Parts: sequence; C-alpha cells; structure tokens
Amino acid sequence: MTSAMDGAIRWLSPLLPGIPGVTELDARRMTRFEETLGHLLSQYSISPGVEPQQRSQRLARIRYELAVHGHLGLAVPPRDGGCGGPAVTQTLMQFICGYHDADLRDATGLGHGRLIARHAAAPVRERWLPRLIAGDLPGIAITEPHGGSQVHATTTVATAHHDGTWTVTGTKTWISRLNEAAVFAVFFKDPAGRLTAGVVDAADGGLDRRPILPCGLAGWAWGELRLQDVRLRPCDILGRPGEGMPLLREHFAHYRPLVAATALGVAAAVHDLVAAQLSTRRSAGIIAQLRDNALITLGRAYAQINAGLLAALTAQRLAEAGDHRAEMWGCAIKAHAVDTAHVAASDLTLLAGAAGCAANSPLEKASRDLRALLYADGIHDSLYRAVGRTLTTPASVPQQRESACRTAAF
Repeated sequence: MTSAMDGAIRWLSPLLPGIPGVTELDARRMTRFEETLGHLLSQYSISPGVEPQQRSQRLARIRYELAVHGHLGLAVPPRDGGCGGPAVTQTLMQFICGYHDADLRDATGLGHGRLIARHAAAPVRERWLPRLIAGDLPGIAITEPHGGSQVHATTTVATAHHDGTWTVTGTKTWISRLNEAAVFAVFFKDPAGRLTAGVVDAADGGLDRRPILPCGLAGWAWGELRLQDVRLRPCDILGRPGEGMPLLREHFAHYRPLVAATALGVAAAVHDLVAAQLSTRRSAGIIAQLRDNALITLGRAYAQINAGLLAALTAQRLAEAGDHRAEMWGCAIKAHAVDTAHVAASDLTLLAGAAGCAANSPLEKASRDLRALLYADGIHDSLYRAVGRTLTTPASVPQQRESACRTAAF
C-alpha cells in the first residue's frame, strides 16, 4: 500500500546507522530497491480493485522483474545463487514491501524455497535453485483440516515401494500460493511414522487443488491441496527421514521475522496515509486543529512500529547466527509485531473517518491483510505459549517442541 508521503525509507533512515552488519552500500541498495519497486507497481498495478487472478499474475511479474534487477537474491548466499548480503537487509526490504502492499511478502529471497537451498540433495538443489532465484515461487504444505497446531498429528502419509520410492497421500489445507507455486515443500509421516519433508513439483499429476477465497492476503490463491500417490525419490527428501520437526523449527526462526517486518511495514503505510489525510484536512480548514487523541494515537503507533521492527531485526540476527534463542524470538516477535501492526492500523484507520471503510480503500485492504497475518505462520496464542513454556522450563528438561511450529501457510 503506497502512502502519500516519502516511502518506507523515511522510516528506516534513522535506524540504519545503528543496525549491525548494514553498510552504506546496503542502505543505498534498499533505496534503489524501493525505487525499483515503485516503478514496477506503477507498471503492474496491484491496487485493491484489480481482479484476483490478474493480481496474482502481476505479483508474479513483479517478483520476476525484481529477480532480473538483482533484488530478489540480495540476501541469498552466493552458494545458492544470490548476492550474499546480510539477512537483516532482507528483513528491512520486507518492511519496504509491506509498506507498499502486504501481498509483496514473497518479493524478496527464496521464501519457503530456503528449505530446498539448505536441506535438499544436490540433484534437487540443482534443479530448483536456479528457477527460484530467477523468480519462480515456492510454497509450503504443512497444515491439515484438523489445524496447524498439532504438526505431529499429520495424517498425510508415505507408502514405501520396492524400488526405493515412496508415494504420499493426504490433504493439506489453508495452503497459500496454491496455483502459483512452482514447487512445494510438503510435510508428511514417512513409512516409519516419523515427520518428514519432501520436495514436490507443483506440476505433479497427483496434486488436486480446491481454492478457497481468503478475506485477506488474497494476492495468491489459497485453499486445499490434495495429494494422491505423489511419488518421491530418495533424493526428494529434505534432510533425512524423520527430521521434519527440526527443519520446521529452524526454517520458521528465520521466516517469522520477515513476516513481522512485512506486517509492520503495512502499519507504517497506514500511519503515513492517515497522517497525510489529517494534515490535508487541517490545511483545507475542514478541521481547525487535531485533537489530542489523534496526536496520541499517531505518536504511540510510531513508537510501537519502530520498536517492533528493531525487535524483528534482533530475531533475524539470532536466527542467522544459529543462536539457541532464535526460535523463541521468532515466535514472540512474529506474534507481537503482527498484533502491534493490527492494533495500530485499526486505531489509525478510525482517524480517517468514513474513507477508511470504503470497499477498495487501501486502509480497508491493510486491515484485512493484517487480520489474515494473525493466523498466518503461527496462531498467536500458540506462539506466545511456546515462548512461555521455553521461559519456564529448566534447560536440563527436554521441551515439547511441536508447540512452536503452529503454522497456517498464508
């Protein structure tokens, strides 16, 4: 959601000098990134009034164009085909993406394709990484009809065959990028009953899709993914059989700070748009002066958005360093940042008056997208509970890790 003011860089400028690992070159790259993104959004409009299928096609085009300009892989390691920039740079870029539209949450990096980059066998990496770094979209399939809070209760199962392959059958639901993904990372129980992940070509004939229209984050198709005897070779397994849960935990420790930053960018754009509207109304004499409650709401939201972004950057640094606290921080900051963004946008939109509830208003779209993010990549009560359990469990006692992997993949 593009605002009426100076863009997301205006928010980031005071923060950049104090962020470890971010150089002046990185700052210039982020400025160029926002300029390129703004140009592409002018060329491929994704405004709220655009028809859903056309919108997803334009979002895909934007991702490909950003890849051509070198922005998609800016923070991707060179071994995976990227530029090797710091991970916190991608977090800041996702703030910029959210500022312009929450549906740009897949505009940078490998997304869920990072699982392929880090854990796939060489033949699978060699097949998919060039496509992903060139702009192809990856998806992830974890959640099932019983919900995403009990990953170990997965009913999607693999059957072993004499030739060493497995066939996977089951139903995944609330799956984002349903029609647009080129490849899926699918989680299932292997023949030994262990949670395992594998790489599935989205063109596999054993996949059946049942779209569901979401109320927010509707840029990509969303719904049910049914797998019927989808064949996996040994090299299609991510990591080793039975490593599904550790892979999930490590991946979402990295991914959730990106979601947090995207949400906070959405709230920052709402803040700028509402502030600009209030200033315009005062200058035009429509209102004599701004009331204290409006000024307080603006000031409080500004502080909360900035504080949340700094916390998201810390969570990303911990994840990149492999710190044992990274998972806890990822859970806490994703939940806190999205809660903060949702409340800030809701409070700010009220200051815009009736204009905020028009069907195609960017403020209304921002509210819908932020409500969807309350569910995406971890229901918040589960995330907060996982953090509380970590904080109250002695280090010598094994923890029930599944609670930290509550996911609904929007």
